[in-house]
Amino acid sequence: MADENTITLVNEILEQIGTMANALSTGLVDLNCNPEDAARGYAYIYSTMAERIGWLADLGLTHTTGSPDIAGGAEDWFMPPSYQSAKRKTPTVGEHS
Repeated sequence: MADENTITLVNEILEQIGTMANALSTGLVDLNCNPEDAARGYAYIYSTMAERIGWLADLGLTHTTGSPDIAGGAEDWFMPPSYQSAKRKTPTVGEHS
């Protein structure tokens, strides 16, 4: 069984996931009821919310299993493909190219 601190961490993460999912669901209802007004800017908001929900899931997995099994850390979730590509090509500190 997980210790009390881990349970507290996971409970906080689950609360954030639930809050984001609820906001996403509400926004989707708005989008379906009033698509012309709701569509402006919502694609970015929904994408950002999905990224945060996924990152929170990985954060919870890290606390309970020791590994973020879905995509990884914040850089993996939030940074664009161009960043990821440049990061793969950039030597880490202390490495020689």
